Amino acid sequence: MAGTGEPKYFVLAERAVPYLLARVRWPDVAQAITARSPDWLDDPGLFDLPYDPSAVTVSFPQATCVAAGWGRPLHPGSAEGVPSYIRRMPANWSDLSPSERRAWGIEFIGRRRSSPRRLRRLRSARAKIAASSAAEANGHVAALAGAAAGRGSAQTERRSDMRVRIDGRAHIRCGDTTTISVGLVDLSEGGMGCVLPEGSPLAAPGATLGGPFLLEAEATASRICLDVAGQTRWQRGTGASTQFGVVFGHLDEGENEGVQRFLAAACSRRGRR
Repeated sequence: MAGTGEPKYFVLAERAVPYLLARVRWPDVAQAITARSPDWLDDPGLFDLPYDPSAVTVSFPQATCVAAGWGRPLHPGSAEGVPSYIRRMPANWSDLSPSERRAWGIEFIGRRRSSPRRLRRLRSARAKIAASSAAEANGHVAALAGAAAGRGSAQTERRSDMRVRIDGRAHIRCGDTTTISVGLVDLSEGGMGCVLPEGSPLAAPGATLGGPFLLEAEATASRICLDVAGQTRWQRGTGASTQFGVVFGHLDEGENEGVQRFLAAACSRRGRR
């Protein structure tokens, strides 16, 4: 008997980079695609995915963004006549067997970690690019601090991490049913600056955003999914748009590395223009 309502969407990520997108509705929809296998596959083991601690619940717009990055348009409902994968039960998505990895094209997941030397090079590259644009960033902060005079102290602009200018989009989940898509202006491991059209819904400064945050860089078409909460720290209208800042909750080691890779790739592309 078919289930009711729309399927729920889930993402599995490695170092914040999505590699599997699933849609699940008990008892009739259990389908997924991956970055290396972007054709829908039925797998009853996906009914266990919502209970796996590594699974991240995403909204339909966020799922659409992930699928688009793999060249797959996403439509509501489920695909008909797709092949099925017969697997062991119960499924353990945190410890997949070699057969399961081959079926999903994810043999590379969890098999190799970045060396400390590579991480140092990654941070060094990002620091050089950030330093080269320090004047631009300082000017941006100064302008925001000046605008903050009418609404509070410039202390709200104090940042513990250097943010790097990014051209991209952020898909922010607010509550259970609302997702806003905004322009991504700058990013660090601590937070991000965004802009959205005037009149679009936005939580007031100090409000908590439940997450996750799905970020994409236009220049590299790369995407990361940060499964953390956030808080709006400031906002101001500029006539045709609203600028606002978000502070992230605690990122784990993998998410930190994912942000660093995302920044390094985006900044390297900007430097070649």
